[in-house]
Amino acid sequence: MYKHILVAVGTSLSESALTTAITRARDCNARLTALHIVDQTPWWAIVTADSNPGETLDVIEDHARAVTRYAARLIESAGIDGIARSVTQPLDGTSVGALIAREAKAAGADLIVLGGEADTAWRHGEARLRDVVCSHARCDVLIAAHAAAQLPADREMDAVEARFAASPGHADARRSHRQSAPRK
Repeated sequence: MYKHILVAVGTSLSESALTTAITRARDCNARLTALHIVDQTPWWAIVTADSNPGETLDVIEDHARAVTRYAARLIESAGIDGIARSVTQPLDGTSVGALIAREAKAAGADLIVLGGEADTAWRHGEARLRDVVCSHARCDVLIAAHAAAQLPADREMDAVEARFAASPGHADARRSHRQSAPRK
């Protein structure tokens, strides 16, 4: 039985992780922490930062708030003990995976839940998120199965995505981003 579960959350790519973590927390009567890592230099920032750096940072912060609020509402509606929070990834070279493992240790989590579809493989030469988390974690790590059906998008996420879509350079950034199919 687990007492404290940490789940890494982000955009819709982590929906299966969050629903799996909520189910597991309910089954174990465990506390749940939803953790969103704020990437200060996301893939799309390369294009939009050239046109308006201040707006790019605002969009990154809006996205982090929307993801955190969405996770908090799901935890609350599930009726389990838990919180959702964001941590900004330091620019010192610490990877997202190492930061997730470090935050899990600091929170006293005995299980980390990651989305099975979190392996995008679009960053050349970088290790898969799940491999990095597993190599740094001092607790169990559960990889959630890819969800066939996604829950409807939250209104706040729609607003953030619409704001991003309206930003200069969006179409070029979207074409340059490729995502691999989930591994089986």
